[in-house]
Amino acid sequence: MRAGQASVDEVVVDASVLVELLGDFTHGQAVQQRLRDTRLHAPAHLDAEVLSAMGRLHRAGTIDATDVEAGLNRLAQLPVQRHGLNGLLLGAWARRADVRLLDALYVELASQLRVPLLTVDRKLARVCGMAEDITA
Repeated sequence: MRAGQASVDEVVVDASVLVELLGDFTHGQAVQQRLRDTRLHAPAHLDAEVLSAMGRLHRAGTIDATDVEAGLNRLAQLPVQRHGLNGLLLGAWARRADVRLLDALYVELASQLRVPLLTVDRKLARVCGMAEDITA
């Protein structure tokens, strides 16, 4: 880093963080503030998990179809660097006793990049030492 150059904060974000941001739910503002001036990383399955979560919220009547579509459009515009899964699979598998395998992909990526994992999933934050719970 050159003198006078600000360091860029880098994090791995999980689907729970982006659902809060895109749906502007309880922690949406806290997420937005935390992500400001931050380089975002995620495993490539992020988009599918966000889609699934928003679909569950729609089926539960929490959000309507227009909100889902708007959120998915915003998701496509977010500057998140998606990382391929091949290099994460074995490390995620090794974490199977501690976390869901899909969550283990986020944990493994954060471990490989040596950056925090941002989440609003309190259970994941409790079991993952590198996780930062935005709700705390």
